[in-house]
Amino acid sequence: MKTFVRSTLFIAALAVGANGLMAAQAGTSNVSLKQLVKQTKVLEATAETPTQHKTLAAEYHRLAQRQLAESSKHAEMAAWYAPFPIYSSTKFRASTLDHCRYFADKYRDDAQRSEKMAVHHESLAS
Repeated sequence: MKTFVRSTLFIAALAVGANGLMAAQAGTSNVSLKQLVKQTKVLEATAETPTQHKTLAAEYHRLAQRQLAESSKHAEMAAWYAPFPIYSSTKFRASTLDHCRYFADKYRDDAQRSEKMAVHHESLAS
């Protein structure tokens, strides 16, 4: 009886572990912003044909969308911190409000550059 319970628990643990591995592999389509930037740079270095430039333009549009999402996320965090006096004090301002505003501006500027690059590569593709 003990071996039956142990082997049943062992099989259940294996099934749960395998399910977790399958779920982790299925979620790999969500690429981080840093990885997306690296992939785009690699594509840019090798783009020569019109189809490669179209693909690169699509990647730049995708990158710009992700950068705008990051920008709005940081802008929302800055808006959340703003009404609280403790976060705008000199002790915490640099790590809260200034940090969020800096990255909101940075990602917005990066998104504008990415859109310009997308337009550039679309013109090269045609």
